[in-house]
Amino acid sequence: MMKKTLSMLLMVSITCLAANAQKLIVGGKIDGGIAYQQIKGPDILSTGSLKTFNIKGIVQMPLKSGFWLEAEPGIANKGGVFYQDALTTTTHITYLELPVNLLHKWNFTNLGKYYLGAGGFGAEGIKGNIKYETPGVATTDKLKFGANNDLRRFDAGLDFITGFEFRNRVTFNMGYKLGLKDIESIPEQDAGTTVMKNKEFTIGLGYIFK
Repeated sequence: MMKKTLSMLLMVSITCLAANAQKLIVGGKIDGGIAYQQIKGPDILSTGSLKTFNIKGIVQMPLKSGFWLEAEPGIANKGGVFYQDALTTTTHITYLELPVNLLHKWNFTNLGKYYLGAGGFGAEGIKGNIKYETPGVATTDKLKFGANNDLRRFDAGLDFITGFEFRNRVTFNMGYKLGLKDIESIPEQDAGTTVMKNKEFTIGLGYIFK
């Protein structure tokens, strides 16, 4: 299902953007984030967050009345921390991600344009690691994707963004990703985990080339 969702997002974006190639605005951005996971299980006492770094492209297509279609293909990092008695588990996941949003832009004096948007994202896990810490001992394992391994590979959810485009083409942006897909594997479910979803808040800078 997630493969189909990601493929559909990609196909719709490419089709729409290719049909309006002469009107496209392109750029890139980097952002830092705070990621955490909504996770529920019988032995989980509390959860924590971790810092992330993301690199993405910007492709925008004008629509009508100040609305724009935007795609931001790139690399996104997510994960979280959870605590079980004397065990602390930290998960870092790197995704190939494609958010697609509908934006609206408003002129703001002579400084530039303020924008607000929402949409969805699809993501495919490409690498990661899991660190296990107990008093005096710490080990790190390479993350294995799959229904019968550590975590499921595909993620999807809602994307919310806002920011400002200055007249010099520099952009300031903030975003929040609300993961809707449970990514826990069958072994996690067998151990009692009922929910594991990615969440992330980001702040960053970008630049529009065209």
